[in-house]
Amino acid sequence: MADTDKRRKWVPVVAVAALIIDLLLVGYLLYVLWDRTSSSTEAPTSPTPAQAPMELWDAYGQAQAAAQAQAKDAQLVSASTQWSAVSEQALLDGTSNWSFVFYSPANGDSVDVVVNAGTAQVVNQTRVWAAPSSLAGEAWQAGPREALLVFLAYGGRAFLDGHPQATVDVHLAEGDEGGTVWTIVALDPEDRSLFSLLIDAETRHVLSG
Repeated sequence: MADTDKRRKWVPVVAVAALIIDLLLVGYLLYVLWDRTSSSTEAPTSPTPAQAPMELWDAYGQAQAAAQAQAKDAQLVSASTQWSAVSEQALLDGTSNWSFVFYSPANGDSVDVVVNAGTAQVVNQTRVWAAPSSLAGEAWQAGPREALLVFLAYGGRAFLDGHPQATVDVHLAEGDEGGTVWTIVALDPEDRSLFSLLIDAETRHVLSG
């Protein structure tokens, strides 16, 4: 009976501790997002003459080799890139910077790889408890250009014209209802205006916006 009472006394303590940890985690994530947006306005990631644009498929090949050096069964989960204060033409010209996430079923690890100007580097490897969905098919291999054209035609061009300092994030992953989806988000770091689209990677249809 005494042991039961002791366990009951510990329940609220553990619950409060878990809540505090959750709040700290959310605060940290918000801080990282804000810091990433702020720093991107100071250091645009658009390609320069010394950093020629790199096709997604080529960047993926290098990232895959780096990931599989850590885990031979590494499978692609997502790919992303970002531009800051970018013109429409520079957006369509491409980027030299890509970030990839891979997953190793054998190890249960997530492997993060950054490809910058042709150099691939593993920057993080983390144990995950729920296996993420790997990208299937070949619809995404052509890269984001077609998706960016859809983004521009469906309101992105008007948003960028009105927000020349906007940061544009492009993310490729499996959608909530299956299938590969491009998520394109434009954010003005000054007034926090936001414009986003979800685009089917295979059909180029706008799923939401």
